[in-house]
Amino acid sequence: MKVLLVNPPHSFSPENPLGRAGLSLPPLGLLGIAAFLRREIPGVELKVIDWPGAKLTRQAFAREVSAFAPDAAGVSVYAGTFSASVSTAALIKRLVPGCYVTAGGHHATSRPDSCLEKGFDAVVLGEGERTFCELVKRLAGGQAPAGLPGLVTSPGETVARPQPLDMDALPFPARDLLDMSVYRPALFGYRRLPVASMVTSRGCPYSCGFCSKSVFGSVYRAQSPARVLAEMKELSEKYGVREITFQDDTFTADRRRVMELCALLKESDLDLTWSCMTRVDLVDPELLAAMKGAGCFSAAFGIDGAGDGSWGLMGKGFGLEKAKAAAAAARAAGIETRGYYILGYPGETLPSMRASLARVLEINTDHVFFAFAHPFVDTELYRAAKEKGLLELSDEELLENHDNAAPLIKVPGASRAELVRFCKRAYLKYYLRPGPLLRRLATPRGLAGSLRAALYFLRWY
Repeated sequence: MKVLLVNPPHSFSPENPLGRAGLSLPPLGLLGIAAFLRREIPGVELKVIDWPGAKLTRQAFAREVSAFAPDAAGVSVYAGTFSASVSTAALIKRLVPGCYVTAGGHHATSRPDSCLEKGFDAVVLGEGERTFCELVKRLAGGQAPAGLPGLVTSPGETVARPQPLDMDALPFPARDLLDMSVYRPALFGYRRLPVASMVTSRGCPYSCGFCSKSVFGSVYRAQSPARVLAEMKELSEKYGVREITFQDDTFTADRRRVMELCALLKESDLDLTWSCMTRVDLVDPELLAAMKGAGCFSAAFGIDGAGDGSWGLMGKGFGLEKAKAAAAAARAAGIETRGYYILGYPGETLPSMRASLARVLEINTDHVFFAFAHPFVDTELYRAAKEKGLLELSDEELLENHDNAAPLIKVPGASRAELVRFCKRAYLKYYLRPGPLLRRLATPRGLAGSLRAALYFLRWY
């Protein structure tokens, strides 16, 4: 049985500096499914094609598919890749008649009918390992796939999802199926190469209005510290990795787990630095000190709003003082901080956004990233923007747009050009403050990072 897994092509708009910033992360979801298949189905032949990571032409992709001739294929479908995913599936079917092609991912789970109507044979809902594995087994045995938990085979069908897997039971992603050397975090995202990314938890117990939880849900589940350490060790010893980027949405959601992991890392002989993402209300001085001692050099905070009004609209559950305290505590621990903010949330205006920028300066993380609100179709943000008539794009157009550097929600009294200009000026105002700028330029690492970022943003302008 030959199985192909594909991450389809995508692109950023001209407004997005990250599109030119070298950002490239491996498709860990597909690599995890590949590893699960390898373990559960002896003799299965696997191929993973990361179209954007490998920078393939359509002709090169077609040659690889034809040469492999898969019996089954899985294609990721996300916001911004819908038409690319559909055309990828059609191309596979044309090149290999009889290949059973499924869709998976956030959009496929949220809107399975849209995928089936465009030619996919089936849609895998939610976490794909178990369902896709059982599908491959059925196809190999000549059995009909209909009725499989977590698999939608006809429009309007309602199916139950299988129980989530034990996180520690998941095999390490099959990174050997791709060239890991082509991947890079962007901007200030790394210190030492080679860098690898990891995901050690699934689900989120919080209720931010802009976040899509269609795949992993609201129940937080995490790998044990020992399991995390084992994967870090493999990355170091097998792939020569010197740094790890944890891509968990909320890495410190389980404080005890992180403290235990930090203790294990300090006891180990691994020479690894690492970074993570979390919330400002899920860190404290003791935890941050332990993280620093275990190799953490950077923490990204999803602060998102910068005013009581916007935080309330987003459902964040914290305010300015908590954000300022977290940034200060991380700085005191010697951890570099990154603040992520959302612009143009329903209810905001240009004056309120200017007031929010003043608070962003107060929070004073080392780096900031501004993004316009993106209304994913299964979120409260989407529903609110649609009800108020604020969506810039139709539902069909939203399927082709995953870019958060371009306004997708109308802000009363502000044109699209004014909003983009505000975002650019916000970056300039933040990074050209004399004190922080001089501190960054005072060290070789800070100077190199600032020059690298300056080149990216000059292209944006």
